[in-house]
Amino acid sequence: IKLYPWQDEAIKKWFAEGKKGTFKIVTGGGKTILALAAIEQLQNNEVPNLKVAIVVPTIVLMDQWYDEIIEKSNIPAQFVGRLGGGYQDSFSNGKAILICVLASASKKLPLLVSSAGIGSNLFLIIDECHRAGAEEMKKIFDVPRAFVMGLSATPERDDETDEEGLWLNYEDTTLGKNLGRVLMELTYEDALKYGLIPPFTIKHYGLPLTPKEQHEYDELTRSIKDTKSELQDYASRDRFQGSAFYRWAQKLSQQDRGDLSRLAKKYIADVAKRKMLLYRMENRKKAVLELLNQELKRNPEARILLFHESIEEANLLFALLFKENFPVLLEHSELQDNLRAKIIDAFRHGICKILVSVKSLIEGFNVPAVDVGIIVASSSAVRQRIQSMGRVMRAYKDESGKEKTSLIHILYARNTVDEEIYAKYNWDKLTGLKRNLYYHWDIDNAPVEIGKPPKLPPPSELDLEESTLKPGLEYLGEYEGIDFTCDSSLNIKDINGNYIAGYSNLAEQVIKIKGSPGRFKITPRKHFVLVQKKIDENWVPFYVTRLYEIPVAARISKEKAREIDQAKIFEWLKSASPGDKYPFKEVLLIQAGWIFSLKRGGVIAKKVKGGEVYARTGDKAQDKNKGREAEELIMKIKELKNRGENIIKLELNELNHILYIKHGEPYFIMALTHGLEFPD
Repeated sequence: IKLYPWQDEAIKKWFAEGKKGTFKIVTGGGKTILALAAIEQLQNNEVPNLKVAIVVPTIVLMDQWYDEIIEKSNIPAQFVGRLGGGYQDSFSNGKAILICVLASASKKLPLLVSSAGIGSNLFLIIDECHRAGAEEMKKIFDVPRAFVMGLSATPERDDETDEEGLWLNYEDTTLGKNLGRVLMELTYEDALKYGLIPPFTIKHYGLPLTPKEQHEYDELTRSIKDTKSELQDYASRDRFQGSAFYRWAQKLSQQDRGDLSRLAKKYIADVAKRKMLLYRMENRKKAVLELLNQELKRNPEARILLFHESIEEANLLFALLFKENFPVLLEHSELQDNLRAKIIDAFRHGICKILVSVKSLIEGFNVPAVDVGIIVASSSAVRQRIQSMGRVMRAYKDESGKEKTSLIHILYARNTVDEEIYAKYNWDKLTGLKRNLYYHWDIDNAPVEIGKPPKLPPPSELDLEESTLKPGLEYLGEYEGIDFTCDSSLNIKDINGNYIAGYSNLAEQVIKIKGSPGRFKITPRKHFVLVQKKIDENWVPFYVTRLYEIPVAARISKEKAREIDQAKIFEWLKSASPGDKYPFKEVLLIQAGWIFSLKRGGVIAKKVKGGEVYARTGDKAQDKNKGREAEELIMKIKELKNRGENIIKLELNELNHILYIKHGEPYFIMALTHGLEFPD
């Protein structure tokens, strides 16, 4: 297989990485050929009896892969099988390559590979791999394999957060851990340089709302902001970021938690109303009609593809265009696959000139050559827009043999949340500086070029010089990085709640600039320490310092914990006093979640759903021994506080020793014999 220089370099990187990795390649960039080349080299040089499983999201892509393998390789058709879409092939009937639809593969492929006993020589390829990140599809990674490759224009998913709603780097996500890190990125600018896609222009039009729409938008935006602020009073304000907050509110709205659920329902409803208002804005419809008339006047044979985010809105747009006598058809995921294929085929052969589609077409169908794309409306997801653009930027020649050029029109509502997508991604960096044209368009007049996007993303840590950063001053880059917390005892904890010793000075610096203990970030490459502060209703990042390395908690295995010398501990306890430094760090902590508070003269509190409960003391406890130990514990904590120790959170280890942590180091309070008793 003949490769472009970038493909040859990519293959070398994949082998050097241990035959594992993800490639971020724009649609039309040649990822199929890249995968076939890897198969060829692996089989010819290392694994003669190589087996390959290729997983794709749709039936159409499965057939597309099948056709390309037969056309571009020397593998006989009888050795290439399919799973899904009515096909039930497997490796047991002599197939060397099995192309599988994701839904079928997640259910059947792990067992097929295991029963055939081929895991040690299986090459697993996941195309459009961001789709494999969906929760119900993660079973695909149960497939035994020796080699793996991920392919996608946008491998990063928009919902990649941990259980606390904190953003994860790709390497830390399910996809990144199973497929390997991104080894190479091929942008649209790169693809254009290699001749993989045609010359293209992208025109961005900022459309105004009508006065009535603007009034309604402002009212909804105020309501959303106020409701969000109330919701944030129930949770750490910097815990949830972007879509993670929305998902948290959405989950909360489905629960029965009184006023909290009521607020969440109102927030979700208002966000939906605002989105629908922007979808249905009057000038969006007018702009579509004007652009279609312009393009068909310029080229009556032009094939034009319209993208919408909502099926309901696509239906309405189709009805409008049909009423205006445009040669248009409609395609979306609620139609049967055979009907969708016929509609796309009619578009391919020019029976209809205009195809209205929803994001479903973006991934999964072999889209015919397109002259013009119009992104009528889209979500704020960068991945979605990149996929949409890729369906238009495909290289082909017209009947005269002339290479075509592509034109994409993107519509957005000016001075609204529609502009936020420009703050998430540098589109000039993806496509090339001279490919994007930005306009303000008041529909009754000609568009006016404005020379720049409505917003720009903040620079990354790599774009900033350390000499320009000063502790306590606003950080002008992106607030990104690995999450940590610090407390008033100058402890640093990682995202999993593990204490990290030796960083009390860092905790002091964070508290000084942040104004309080709490969360902070450390950027992954330059190790800048960043905090956020609220300035005039907005959260603003501030620079703290730079570290030489990222703090890491000591890892203690359960095996090491079991090697503890019990006699040595027993001897130490004989002379131990509250406030002594605890020497047995290898004893694992139990996340008990106990808090000491001076309320009611001193209590041990434990957080529970809906509030907190207190350890029973003295005769209030059903087990009198536990009641006495609770009283003793409270007394010893008070003594330590009188000596100046700041004790709030208590730690319980596997030996039932109560500790407090200061400067990342454990200190002893007492050993429990019976434990504490809390109300149910």
